[in-house]
Amino acid sequence: MIPIDSIVELASRLVATPSCAGIDPPQPVLSVVQTWLAENGLAPRLLDDPSGKPVAVLVENVGATPGPVLCLDACIDTAPAGDPSQWSAPPFSGTVRDGRLLGRGAADSKAGVAILAHVARHFAKSGLPRGTLHVLFDADEHTGRFGGVRAYLEAVGRPPDAASLGYPGNAGIVAGSRGFLRARLRFAGIAAHSGDAERRGVNALTKAAAFALRLADPVFPDVADAAFPFGPAATVTRIEGGEGFSVVPDLAVCHVDIRLTRSFDAAQATRWLEQIVHAVDAEAGIEIVDSWPAYVVPRDDRLVQSFTHAAGAAFGRPFAADVCGPSNIGNLLAAHGVPTVCAPGVSFGNMHAADEWADIASIGPVYAMYCEAALGFLSRP
Repeated sequence: MIPIDSIVELASRLVATPSCAGIDPPQPVLSVVQTWLAENGLAPRLLDDPSGKPVAVLVENVGATPGPVLCLDACIDTAPAGDPSQWSAPPFSGTVRDGRLLGRGAADSKAGVAILAHVARHFAKSGLPRGTLHVLFDADEHTGRFGGVRAYLEAVGRPPDAASLGYPGNAGIVAGSRGFLRARLRFAGIAAHSGDAERRGVNALTKAAAFALRLADPVFPDVADAAFPFGPAATVTRIEGGEGFSVVPDLAVCHVDIRLTRSFDAAQATRWLEQIVHAVDAEAGIEIVDSWPAYVVPRDDRLVQSFTHAAGAAFGRPFAADVCGPSNIGNLLAAHGVPTVCAPGVSFGNMHAADEWADIASIGPVYAMYCEAALGFLSRP
C-alpha cells in the first residue's frame, strides 16, 4: 500500500518550513526530515560543510549481502518565494487544494524529499537482499554550491556506484546533460573625460560589446556529438564596467557561460574562447571560474534500465531516456565517476514562480517507481 497521506503530510510540513537558498538557515528544514526519519526507526546523519554549517541529511539502508551502492538524492532547499501578494495562498502554508500541494518548494523538490523519506522507511522495514541504499537530502542545491552532495561524497569516502536525482516532472528519464565552462573576462581601457575634445581614452566597454556581438551567433568547431544533436552553446550573461556619465570606462568585466558536449570539452572550449577574446583584445584577461564535463549514461546501463522499467510499470506508459541541455548535479557526480539519472518525479506547475504546486495524484507512481527501481538495481548481479 502506498502511504499517500503520510507523504503529503510530511511534504506539507516541509513546505511550511521556509528554506529559501541564501535567505533561510538550513537547520530547521533539515531538522524536520531528520526528526521524521528518526521517529520512523531510521538513523539519519546530519552532514556539515567545511565551515561546520549543516547542509544535508543522509540515511543508509544496508542490505543482507554486499553489493552496489545506490544514492537517491533530492534537494530540500528552494528558490526564493518572491512577492507573497502574488500568491493565492501564503507561499509557506503547505496548503492542499484541488488535488495539489501549494507552496514554495512543493514541486522543487519537497514532494520528492517526502517521497524518498518514505522509500527509505519502506526498505528499513522490508529489508534489502543485496547492496546499500543511500537517501540524501541536500540543503545547498539552489545556491549552486551543491554543498550537500559535496559533503556526502566527503562523508562516504567512496562514491556510490550510481545515483538518481529527485527533480519534478515525468516526461522522461534524463540520462545525461551538457557540461559547462564559466569564465570571467577582463577588458582594459584608458580612462578619460567623456567630454574631452582631444584625449578620448579607450573605452573598455566597447571591447566588451565587440566580444559580446561575436558570441551572439557563435561559430563552433565541427565537433559533432551524436548524444547532443543540439551541440554546444555560448552566452554572455553579464557585462559590468564604468562609473557615472563623464568617465570613459577603463575596465569591463564579462561573464561567459559555455555549454559543453563530450566532443567539445573544457580544453577545447578554453582554446576557442581564447581565440575569440584575443581577436578583440590581445591583452584581455581570461579567468576560468568553474567547469563540469558533459555526461551520458548509456541506455543499456543497469541504472537506466532499472528506472526505465520501473517508471513504465508505475506510470502505465513507456519511458525513454534522453539528454538535456542544462547541467545538473549529475555533472558533478559524473566528474566523480558516478552514473546518474534524473528520475521521473511529480507532475507540477509554476516552479520558481507564484503558486508553485505539486500534483498529489502523481505521488503514488513516483513512490512505486523508486521502490521498484532501487530494488531492481541493487538486486541484479
